[in-house]
Amino acid sequence: MKILTLILSINILILPSYAQETKTITMANVFGETPEGRMPIHTPRIQELFSKKVAEYTDGQIKWNILLGKQKDGISIFRSPTLTAEGDKIQATNVPAFFLPKVPEVMIQSIPFLFDGVEHSRRFMTSEPANWISQKIETAYNVKVLGHFYNAAFISVNGISPIRHPSDFSDKIINGFDKTWDPLWTDVKPKERRFIGTQEAWTGALVTPQSDFDINIGMLQNNHRQRLHERFKHTTIVENFYNIYYTMMINKDTWNSLTDFQRDGIEKAVKEAQNASIAYQLDTTLWALALNQSEGTNIHFLTDNERKEWKQEFYPKMLEAIVSKSANPTETRQMIKKIEALVDDLRWQ
Repeated sequence: MKILTLILSINILILPSYAQETKTITMANVFGETPEGRMPIHTPRIQELFSKKVAEYTDGQIKWNILLGKQKDGISIFRSPTLTAEGDKIQATNVPAFFLPKVPEVMIQSIPFLFDGVEHSRRFMTSEPANWISQKIETAYNVKVLGHFYNAAFISVNGISPIRHPSDFSDKIINGFDKTWDPLWTDVKPKERRFIGTQEAWTGALVTPQSDFDINIGMLQNNHRQRLHERFKHTTIVENFYNIYYTMMINKDTWNSLTDFQRDGIEKAVKEAQNASIAYQLDTTLWALALNQSEGTNIHFLTDNERKEWKQEFYPKMLEAIVSKSANPTETRQMIKKIEALVDDLRWQ
């Protein structure tokens, strides 16, 4: 009888886990499959992996539905204007950090050469400074931040002539970087700066016969889609000129309505997808490099001395500009130092 009672007790304990109805959480995507192509190709792969892992780690209790396409019921998929808790609305989203004007501290990721490489970037995603930024986002937007995902760090500086030194930007017409980046050009004086966004560039705006740009700065994986090889024959790869992380967030009411088991499963899926985002992004980078070279682009990687020269020129200017916009400059400086410290044990002594 004792054995039978024990078996019945176990069945009673595990029954609620299997009795849970499937809950669907709909997430807006940032990039996905489109008729025009899939760039950056790693982003939908991360989303698909995350969705699969959520189902696995919640025993199918949570279905993570990723909307594809540009719009659904008037809601922008690229940038959801709101997170709603009910119905076929957006309950979660991947939001690029630069879409968060209420939290200027997220611009930390844009400090030139703050990050030393891929492993440093991986460590940042789950670090104290990343959690500090998450808390600020949660307070400003009343959401739950699930995590930050690595999206891009290999920046492409495309020129009609080689770009090797900061002085090569002088007296050139440049596309790239909005007004947020004004401090970069305090000493280096371009002839003119404009900002043509990704969508317009995809239509060929940078390479039309009327185009007069001397330099374009952007993500390496966008070069092919924007047909940059038609005009810009020289590409300098600048790792960590700036980094891009996507911040995944969910409606707070939706999050609070989940069971501990469901939340634990989602958080486990987040960690696995964060690690995968490093590998997927590197895969995209290698693919894009080969494609650019096949199209006749001359590829140059910054040498160590060139990198030092660029960092000396650009790093302090953006750091000071971002610190000055922070609600707590002293705290922000401390967090920047903690990000720098994440890489200390990766260096040869």
